[in-house]
Amino acid sequence: MKIIQVLNSPNWSAASAYCINVSYELMKLGHEVLIMTEPGKPLEQAKSFGIPCDDKLRLNEHCLSAYVQGLKHLKQTYKRFKPDIVSAHMNECSWMPGFVAKMSFPTAKVVRVRADIAAPNKNIFNLYVNHKWTDHIICSSQLHKDVCCKNLFLSPEKLSVVYGSVDSEKFNPNAYDSSIRKKLNLAEDDFVVCLLGRLSPVKGHEYAIKAVSLLKELPVKVKFLCIGYESERKYDWLIGEAERLGVADRLVTIERCDNISAVLNSVDVGIITSLGSEANSRATLEYMACGKPVVVTNVGVLPELVAEGKNGFVIEKGNSEKLAETLKKMALNKNLCSEMGKASRQRIEDNFTLKQFGLKMEAVYKTVLGSRA
Repeated sequence: MKIIQVLNSPNWSAASAYCINVSYELMKLGHEVLIMTEPGKPLEQAKSFGIPCDDKLRLNEHCLSAYVQGLKHLKQTYKRFKPDIVSAHMNECSWMPGFVAKMSFPTAKVVRVRADIAAPNKNIFNLYVNHKWTDHIICSSQLHKDVCCKNLFLSPEKLSVVYGSVDSEKFNPNAYDSSIRKKLNLAEDDFVVCLLGRLSPVKGHEYAIKAVSLLKELPVKVKFLCIGYESERKYDWLIGEAERLGVADRLVTIERCDNISAVLNSVDVGIITSLGSEANSRATLEYMACGKPVVVTNVGVLPELVAEGKNGFVIEKGNSEKLAETLKKMALNKNLCSEMGKASRQRIEDNFTLKQFGLKMEAVYKTVLGSRA
């Protein structure tokens, strides 16, 4: 197959990673792939993988001249590349790749990829785009598929679910480094709870630190390892919360981490306390790939990634007491953590490897193409 992936984000995000990773896997399966994007981290990552790229689109400039130039450039590229599939990984101007394909290269099938959390608009234009200029929609969760069916009045057959993936070779239980805990001032008998995510209100860090404060009387010392860059919130805020709750000595922070797999292998459980978002949860899959049990909130794709009671637990968002209760159960039962960790790794190998990601996307594309595949 000849596939054009259109991504209009200059920033590295779960949606960008979804596009770049699946493009690379499709290339490894023997397909010809071209990524059309603009300068930024996704472009750099794609080039590092050796994926052919076109960086002339400027659809984030929000001006008429950029849109007109974008229409012309898409048309020229389609005529030259002759794609079987045009796949749009974008929100802004998501109508454009499909419109140009239908007008200038109608043999191409248009596949819209929705690896974001925002529900599609119900306006007349968006309904037209999704019914007339889109042949198929791929969602990164069943939850989002259901929302798209409802908002866009589409039959379930026009949508598929392809979950994100994780590099199961980079993130694996064998990446353990015994020196990591010592470097982070964590004792070997500490029960280390890790939250991997940017400092943003939607990530719910305050519920995690509150849960840790509720576990101060346990015979095992519970530590909270927070990994992520500052965003709407700063580390001074998180440290202040820990001090207010009397657990400043139990908080360890890492803003940037080069050896993330080794660090994740040094923790006991991975948590996601998000209050929203989580269309893709790379952190959850990375915890699981490292053989760690997980505790996640009931938002986005999270309940679909975690097998309740087998490799982790799904709890109500914004509930520190329930989080503390769940962590207590795990802190006092190492065998439970060990068995759940093994189940996490097995779940990754069965469902979420990069190779499987490519094969599942390939299968959807072939179905859309029908006898032409």
